[in-house]
Amino acid sequence: MAGVSRIPAYFSHSYWAEDRELNEHFWKLFWDEGFTFAVDPKTNPLSPTHLELMMDQSSCFVGVVTHRPEERRYRASPFMVHEHGLALQAQKSRLVFMETGVSAGFFPVGSEERVVFNRRQLPRADRVKSAIERLAGRSGPSGGATRGLLGTVGLILPDDAAYHAAEPYIRRAVEDVGYRARTISLQFLDPFEFDLAVDECDFIVVDTASPFAADWVFPKISGRFRPMLKLFHEPPDGRYEPRPSVLLSGEALRAAEPADRIAVHWSDPEELADRLQDLVARFYQPRLEFESHEEGVGYFRSIGRAQGSIFLSNARGDDTLAQRVGRSLELHNHSYFHYLRRNTIELGADWRSQLYANVAACRVFLPLISQHYWASEYCKEEYNIAERLRADGRLVILPYFLGPGAAKQVSFQGRSIGHLPQDEQVAVISRDVDSEFVDRLRLEQRVTADGQRCDVAVVALLPEAHEALRRHLDTLGSITDTVRHGTGEEWIRAGIEAVGRSSAYEVVVVQPCEGKDGVSNAVAATIEEYQPETVVFVGACCAVAPDLVPGDVVISNRLHGYAYDELEQTCLPRPDRSHLAHEGVAALGDSMRLNYTYWTEKIYERPPGSPRTDSPRVVVGPVASGDTPVDGSGDPALRPVLVAWPGLAAVEIGGSNAARAVTHARRAGRTQVSFSMVCAVAGTATDGISVNSARPEQEKPWKQYAADVAATLIVEAIRLAWPSPPRRAG
Repeated sequence: MAGVSRIPAYFSHSYWAEDRELNEHFWKLFWDEGFTFAVDPKTNPLSPTHLELMMDQSSCFVGVVTHRPEERRYRASPFMVHEHGLALQAQKSRLVFMETGVSAGFFPVGSEERVVFNRRQLPRADRVKSAIERLAGRSGPSGGATRGLLGTVGLILPDDAAYHAAEPYIRRAVEDVGYRARTISLQFLDPFEFDLAVDECDFIVVDTASPFAADWVFPKISGRFRPMLKLFHEPPDGRYEPRPSVLLSGEALRAAEPADRIAVHWSDPEELADRLQDLVARFYQPRLEFESHEEGVGYFRSIGRAQGSIFLSNARGDDTLAQRVGRSLELHNHSYFHYLRRNTIELGADWRSQLYANVAACRVFLPLISQHYWASEYCKEEYNIAERLRADGRLVILPYFLGPGAAKQVSFQGRSIGHLPQDEQVAVISRDVDSEFVDRLRLEQRVTADGQRCDVAVVALLPEAHEALRRHLDTLGSITDTVRHGTGEEWIRAGIEAVGRSSAYEVVVVQPCEGKDGVSNAVAATIEEYQPETVVFVGACCAVAPDLVPGDVVISNRLHGYAYDELEQTCLPRPDRSHLAHEGVAALGDSMRLNYTYWTEKIYERPPGSPRTDSPRVVVGPVASGDTPVDGSGDPALRPVLVAWPGLAAVEIGGSNAARAVTHARRAGRTQVSFSMVCAVAGTATDGISVNSARPEQEKPWKQYAADVAATLIVEAIRLAWPSPPRRAG
């Protein structure tokens, strides 16, 4: 059917390796009947707006819903339930294939058709041909009018001081990509004026929880199924409590994703701008719609293959080839970093340290080397970092030479492709990359059998915290072995037997090497090696809240970053370095305080002269974190930080670097790892004790005590009340 204008269908499918052949079977049935599929690769972080845009631009919906017996309500993927709900809301024609055992009630029939199948006897073409033909007859034109173009983005923001300050940042984030931002007025004579204004937009930016927002706007837009980028303002001064709309998301999406991925939670306008730039840049990229049967086959066969990111490196003169390679990587379900197409380095961030973190977190470094490459400072720096990591066994380099002389600075075998047409260049690179990850899958299957993946990775910058963790794990008899990495990091591996669980939690503990990038590099290496579900930074802090005393524990629900300005000799707030913490771990504060008070019995002796006679308390609150020592929270240099975030519970050193490394890995699609922080108070504003000042002898007992309390809490929390089950649940 060459040259036929195909019907673009949104395809909801399984991402499990065992379902690859099943997906490919249905893909062929629909391709032969004149359809093509638009797919959402397993993206991280999730963007509900991106899904809504894809659904809006599709002619119809096709779902292959596989049986998931472990999903108690749905017996299917909650994400598939959500995608089907979007199709229902968008009034798209639907054809759903349901495996026996799936709960039918979450896929109402209405005007759609359902076909039940058994994977041992997949339906033949002659059985489903008439259903597919009827879907073609019910499907309208090929999606929204703006497919392939960047149009207008509507802004419907509350009449509130916070949004007055944030609006310029929102406009900039939208317009820098190429959209046109337009404020949609709520002052109209006839309702259809509002409807027309909304319908003319690609998507709408709207608040979902502010008491200053018109309460009818969000339901109205939702009912018309206009894609929305949902904002959730959390005032830092606590002047009001956000009231999230009940329409924010359905139960299925809440079951599949944490709340901070469903809407953009923000407190500071610059923080909001940083988040929006990442999200809106994804909308700019063309959606993945298969242009040939082979493209679809390549995509489906890639599902379940070894995971890992690719660093695509090229000079500006070769951007056309790089962008085509990038699209091929997307179609083959690879996550990757590219300075132009997939750049996750934050604006204003230190370029060299962030570059190292991005290269270090990749498994494959893929340089497109031409005459331009070695003339670029950026390319040379990228390649030098990759060479060092390759020497340590951290990654593989697959070099491609685009012309004569390109290989002169490469000391090992690459592939010359400069003589090939660009289509063949892309095909060769795609085959090589797929082969590399297939080989890695075989290796990972052997490694996983030996327990390489872990549930929790604990990062301890302070030597006292690292030693305390070792001591507690040794006391439990949990340590299984110690592994040293080529970069110098040492991992303690342990299996913590959990109360009420049939399997142990796999835990690794790492102490970062010294140096400015020590924490970032250690976290990147740990994520790459062990793919933890949660990274927890454990250490000591200085209290800011007046009711905290040495020994109390702070579990962070949000981390605020700051940077020391040597010229001004003051600490400057960095809202772009703010990070939400794992909600489940933050909830441990109440759980340990109310249900497991006996955790404090495992703490070692308090330092001499300790002012407290009661047990340490556990509190949950925001923590400020920087990378420069200060003399306690009473240091005048910290005043701008305390003014910017008046509700701070504590201040500490090093955690923001760990959080940023986790955020980079998530934004690049390398992992779904979450971040949390547990730190115990070593000093207060009144006693002048800090965690990093020039009085080590005075502070050492307090740091040791605080480190031991924090280590005790995290080990006991994993043992008694961790929010998610072990990966190897029996």
